[in-house]
Formats: sequence, C-alpha cells, structure tokens
Amino acid sequence: MKLFAIAVVLTLLTAASPAFAAVLAKGEGIVVTSDDMAAMRKLAPAFFTPTKKALLDATIRTMLFAKEADVQEVPCEDAYGKEGFDYTFALSHCYLRERLVQVGVMPGAVESYYRVHQREFIGADGSPKPLDETLERRIRIKILKAKVPIFRLQEYERLAKKYKVKVCGPGGC
Repeated sequence: MKLFAIAVVLTLLTAASPAFAAVLAKGEGIVVTSDDMAAMRKLAPAFFTPTKKALLDATIRTMLFAKEADVQEVPCEDAYGKEGFDYTFALSHCYLRERLVQVGVMPGAVESYYRVHQREFIGADGSPKPLDETLERRIRIKILKAKVPIFRLQEYERLAKKYKVKVCGPGGC
C-alpha cells in the first residue's frame, strides 16, 4: 500500500511539474536547450526543413552571437520589446550586423568589383556609369552580403572556441 501511495504522489508531482528541456549543448555561460531549438525551428521558413544538425548549429550560433552582443554591449533597437528567443534572435542579428560593419570592406575592393563587373553598371546610353557614392554604396553592400555566410561560420567557430561549447550526446555533456 505504501509503495502504491508513493507511486501516486510521484505521478501527481510529475504531472504537475513542467517538462524540463533537454540540454543540447553548453559552454562557459551558455546553455542551449531543446526549447531553444524548437523556437529556432519556428523561425525557419515553412518551405525549409533543416536537418537536426543544421538546426542545432543555427541555434547554437544564435545563442553565441546573442551572448557576445550582450558581453560587448552591442546596441540593438530590433530587440526592444521582444522576449525569450525572439529577443535572443534579434540580438544575434544585431551582433552579426555590427561585426560586419567593423570588419568592413577592404580598401580597393569596391573599385576592383566595379572594374570586373562593369557590365552590371551600364547606363541607358550604353556607357559605363561613373563610380559615384551611390554606386560605391551599392557595391559595398553586395560585397558585404557575399561575405555573410563565410563570416558567420568564422564567427561561430571563434565564439564556440571562446566559450568552450560542447554538443551534448545521449549520455549528457
């Protein structure tokens, strides 16, 4: 009878307590849970179904970028008024944007791009458009957009090392 009573109490306690999220990765000052990964999945476009590994990597990257944004006190108007993972996601984007601005475009890159891709910059009269401030800005943005995937991966690797992030296996971290 006592065992039955203990089992009922344990069942009631288990049913009444919220489910705990599984820890998927952790490091110094960072913990990535299954709840974080589920929130990240909700942000992915409906037509895109990432693999579990890609989704976990994206979640860890988002958490790392947000952590570093917090550490470096990166201003982020996009995060104001947001909570939970939406806040984390916005903060991570602010971090990436801030870092790309800091890294910038190498001197001479805009002029090189302009010379190599002159067919993109032909005016209505058939002659090349002059490399003015507006065109320089357009080219600079193109170059930065092209850098994003590589830069994102490099930052992810750098921060994963900095915060000693380890992915947890079935046996734990």
